[in-house]
Amino acid sequence: MATLSREECMQHLYRWFIGMVCGLSGTLAAAAAPTEITLVRGDEDYPPFEMVVGHKLRGVHVEMVEAAARSMGLRVKWQSLPWKRALRMVELGQVDGVTYIGRTPEREAWAIFDEDNQLSSTDIRFIVLRANAANMPFDGNLVSYLANRTPIVVRGFQFGIADIDRRKKFEANNMADVVRQLEAKVGGVGVVNWSDFSGAFADKPEMEAVTALKPAITTTYNYIAFSKARKHEALAHQFGNALASYKRSAAYTELLSRYRTER
Repeated sequence: MATLSREECMQHLYRWFIGMVCGLSGTLAAAAAPTEITLVRGDEDYPPFEMVVGHKLRGVHVEMVEAAARSMGLRVKWQSLPWKRALRMVELGQVDGVTYIGRTPEREAWAIFDEDNQLSSTDIRFIVLRANAANMPFDGNLVSYLANRTPIVVRGFQFGIADIDRRKKFEANNMADVVRQLEAKVGGVGVVNWSDFSGAFADKPEMEAVTALKPAITTTYNYIAFSKARKHEALAHQFGNALASYKRSAAYTELLSRYRTER
């Protein structure tokens, strides 16, 4: 029986070691690759973008996100929470990301925004009681308009508008509470995401009670953003590519058409 030299033994041992390392690296990489992502959102309905219908979360954003995730081999686990709590969970890295979020400098400190991860756009508008609309016209000069007014804003909402986000304001629990505070004369003017408001309160008393002033304060984009604490830079980029591909598909065109019809 042939006896291996010391050099041959070392070569065999080296090959075995390299094989083990490569195998272990592959196993760890597979284990590290996520198969499910957990996303948070606000706990209100925002038709046609995000709403609960028959105990199931659906809407334009929901179907867009799930389609992009599916193309990446990912499942999506949704959590609907009070907005400030949802944002805090993303900041702390307790979840992977958040939907229907506007981009602001403050949020960019803890969330990853990719231009391809835009889900929709919307107008930000002032609302006032219908009876007061004629006496409170907005000419587009935001600083002048707010000089002697304190706006009512849903708690935790930011619009990417420094003159609103960073100023003193009355906080409301939700959009319906903005209207209640207007009626109670807590403040004379509210600031809302008009797509959210008009979708949630179409044909309801809240819509009848107010007038949305023109022009819009600004038009802003709504994103899916990912957690910096979880180091999801690569995931955000990959998700953006998947979402961009979906937006070029016939399925996306059909999705928009379907929800315009349903709305």
